Amino acid sequence: MRKWRVGTVSMGASLILLGIVLFISQWKGMGAADIFASWWPFLLVLLGVEILAYLYFSRQEHTFIKYDFLSIIFIGVLGSVAILFVLLSSTGILQEVRTVVGAETKVFHLPNVRQSVSPEIKRIVLQTGSQPITIEGNNSDEIQIFGTYQSISANDIKKQEDYVAINIVGDTMYMTIKEMPRKEVLFHTVSTMIPTVVVPRHLSLEVRGNYNSVLLYPRQLAASWNVSKAEEVHIELDKNANILVTAVTREMLEDGNIAWQRENGETEEKLPVQTFKGKVQLGNGTYHIDVFDSQRATVHVLN
Repeated sequence: MRKWRVGTVSMGASLILLGIVLFISQWKGMGAADIFASWWPFLLVLLGVEILAYLYFSRQEHTFIKYDFLSIIFIGVLGSVAILFVLLSSTGILQEVRTVVGAETKVFHLPNVRQSVSPEIKRIVLQTGSQPITIEGNNSDEIQIFGTYQSISANDIKKQEDYVAINIVGDTMYMTIKEMPRKEVLFHTVSTMIPTVVVPRHLSLEVRGNYNSVLLYPRQLAASWNVSKAEEVHIELDKNANILVTAVTREMLEDGNIAWQRENGETEEKLPVQTFKGKVQLGNGTYHIDVFDSQRATVHVLN
């Protein structure tokens, strides 16, 4: 009596089909995962056809039927893996894995921002976000913002509204540097941005940090600036400037020519947080740069 093991033909056909799929994916440069996730229903079709064929022939020839459980288990494993690919693809996880595996961080230019400043504006408030920022004084009557950002996609920032918000209230212009987009599922991509903001040197400037690094180039400042809530403030001064820098920080104002002193007269053991006050004056010190509620401050005088 001839024995027919149901599942043997399906397993053989599945292996042939799988080989063809992988060959096509290599030849055409197609994604093997996509092809594998789309052809798995044929496994069920093959197994069903084989069972129907077995029933048909067994009725005519009285063939003794026996299932090849090893082959059926093999087909079940292939089908389960394919179904898993489908589920991962439908939930977006497969795309996330592809993005992370093929990710390449590149440097892109920020869209340039040129914002004219009317004579009615007397004060600028800059909210920096958490990224490091460079601020420079200029004798023009407009604000410019430019710089670079690192990301795996050039589409993170397409236009100036994607990273800068500007609002005018009375005589004050508020500028907010937005955070870089961050996508989180199972994985997250972190992008960084390094903007440079050029402001008119005759306008008062208030910089509100987010415990980030702030680099100041005031040049020939003709107004008062102040910086708060920064992790680190570094100030580059022109030796011919007419500026008084005052910093109250948790660490001393670092410069060899600065006389610093403890703001509180108590002993060090009694202070939970040390605060220091330092000053640097160039010329008559007519215009002020004040640093407070920040971690540390450094001043460098350019020759």
